[in-house]
Order: sequence, then C-alpha cells, then structure tokens
Amino acid sequence: MIDYSSGVPVYRQVANAIRDDITAGLYQPGAWLPSEAQLSQMYEVGRDTVREALAYLRAEGRITTIRKRGSMVTSEPERKSFTVRRGARAIARMPTPDERRDLATSSELREFGGMPEGVPVFEIIPGPRKHRRILRSDHVELVFDEPASAGDSGQQV
Repeated sequence: MIDYSSGVPVYRQVANAIRDDITAGLYQPGAWLPSEAQLSQMYEVGRDTVREALAYLRAEGRITTIRKRGSMVTSEPERKSFTVRRGARAIARMPTPDERRDLATSSELREFGGMPEGVPVFEIIPGPRKHRRILRSDHVELVFDEPASAGDSGQQV
C-alpha cells in the first residue's frame, strides 16, 4: 500500500489512504478512527508517521483529535465564499485560545471546550483604519478578486 519509491512523503500516503476510507464511507462523521498504534500496524509505518498523517487530516478539517480519546471523523462543513478585495492581505495561522472559544459552534463548546485543535484561521487585513476579520478555514473558501461587481454573492472585505 505504501510506495516508498513514489516521491510522495509516507505521511501523505497514509493521510491519503485514511481520507479515501472516509470518502468511501468506511468511517462516517462521528466515528472514531483506529488508534495510532492500530493505524501504525495497518499501514506498516511508525507512529510518528501516523501522527503526521493525522495532523495533516486535522489541518484539512477531516478529523478532530481529543486528547486521551483518539481521532474522530468530522462532518464536512458547508463552506461559504469570502471575497478578499484587491489590496487586502490574508494570513493563515493557528488561532489563539480566545479565538478558539469565540469561533466555536455551540456543540464544539460543549464537547471540546472550543474550536477543535488543528483548525487554522484566516486573518483578513483589509487595509489601514479598517477592522481585521478572523475566519475559520474549515468554514470559508477565500476568493481573491478585483473590487466587487453588482452580482457578487460572497461577503467582502
């Protein structure tokens, strides 16, 4: 299953295989993935490689990891388009603890105490004297565009 001569990093191959299993319905939203030790045996790789693969899937928003419990498949959130106007900057970064709490849904607050770990945010900096916006990367698709036209349906900064 793992092709060491492919040029694709091993952790990416493991992440791709797990993602394929999720997409195929082997693991439904809310289902727990096998433990790191079990995944390590399944793919015949080290646990560090499995951890990297799980971190990659967390960053994509495919799974969330709860310390001492494991990794759970998340439902694919509906993404909204957010148009970043010309001249604005967008920075991808990890959220602060306060942002994790403020950007969490009510169910995430109940279950995890905030937004799941490993989900980056986009910080939109529109320009001088304008307020910055913080957006969850798993809920928003950024579209970099020229100034808005009358028919644009996405939010804008």
